[in-house]
Amino acid sequence: MTQRTNFDKELDRLKLTLVEMAELVSANIKEGLSSFLKMDTEIAEANIKKDKLVNEYEQTIEKDCLRIIQREQPVAKDLRFITSVLKMVTDLERIGDHAADIAKMTIFMEKTHSSFFVNDIEEMTTVCQKMIKQAIEAFISTDKEIASAVIETDDIVDDLFESTKAKVAEAIRNKKVDADFALYLMMVAKYLERIGDHAVNIAEWVIYSITGERL
Repeated sequence: MTQRTNFDKELDRLKLTLVEMAELVSANIKEGLSSFLKMDTEIAEANIKKDKLVNEYEQTIEKDCLRIIQREQPVAKDLRFITSVLKMVTDLERIGDHAADIAKMTIFMEKTHSSFFVNDIEEMTTVCQKMIKQAIEAFISTDKEIASAVIETDDIVDDLFESTKAKVAEAIRNKKVDADFALYLMMVAKYLERIGDHAVNIAEWVIYSITGERL
């Protein structure tokens, strides 16, 4: 087996671990929102604990990247690939943090016993999950077009956030929602908006890994 073949296998393992991490954070987002929709603190607490697994993935991938750089001393496209992985794993870790933050808001909001909800938040979650999935798909298939589509999709998340903000403000004016609950609700929406931003960052690093151009 040639040295290059071994190197390619290591890069493939990096891809696989990154995909596993992305699938975990995506599932955590959905679970965090589920705890929120159901006001289920048991689900929320389990979700918060899972964030430790995300952090472990981050540490493992970072160590593997640094080990490969030290031993193989990659250049050009290979170095861009590894650099992009290091950057993407940071964004995935932050997404994991925000998924846990949403679960924490569930624990706080459960005490208000409010039933007010904005459907746009559930749609934001679906769009954010799709963005993460597509960004990783673009990375695996080295598809610049898919990565570009992820960046454009962020406008939808931003529009949903603004819609949520307007609906919550109207509900406050009409005294249809508890003030504390409204605050926590907007924090959940903001976490989702930030998740969308991190998905965009991942897509931009995918483009960098393919073209060498940083958006």
